[in-house]
Amino acid sequence: MKITEEVLILANGNFPKTQKALRLLKSNYSLICCDGAANKCYSAGYEPDLIIGDIDSLDNELKEKFNDRIIELKNQNSNDLSKALNWANENDVRSVIILGIDGGDDDHYLGNIFLILENSYDFKIKIITNNGEFDLINSGTFSSNLNQKISIFCIDKNAKISSQGLKYELNNYSFSNLYGGTLNESLGDSFTINCDKKNVNILVYRKKI
Repeated sequence: MKITEEVLILANGNFPKTQKALRLLKSNYSLICCDGAANKCYSAGYEPDLIIGDIDSLDNELKEKFNDRIIELKNQNSNDLSKALNWANENDVRSVIILGIDGGDDDHYLGNIFLILENSYDFKIKIITNNGEFDLINSGTFSSNLNQKISIFCIDKNAKISSQGLKYELNNYSFSNLYGGTLNESLGDSFTINCDKKNVNILVYRKKI
């Protein structure tokens, strides 16, 4: 089965309900489900192109139906989202949009955010939740709306980050803690984030309007 260069990964949190996420599920992106997320995916009327994980949460009916689409990875030192991202990294994927990461168990949600911040991948990552979206970047310009809620996260304390177009501008700001760049707002239809170091992960959150 051919997997496209643009991939959706459906995690096993709450099934996405925003119009943007549902449009993506109907698109030509390849759809990879993290283990039990395939149950929710199939119940909602969508079929996964691949199911990746330790396969301990997948319904027996779907194990049989999608037997040729299952990649079973039993390593308990990484979770199913990590396994799906690592698989994508090894298979020439160019961009990943993650859905279904929010909801479910709060510790899983938080753990997945740290997973994405701490690791390096050879593709762009966007996360679409039921409340907004995250982009993993080094530097970039983002579309926004006036007074849209913005938060910025970085775990590299040596990186210096600057912004343009935010209510509380960052000027060579170093993150001494994880919450230092939260609760900001956009001043208009776009804003820019710049980092002085390459290969540093910055996670930019925009709350849904």
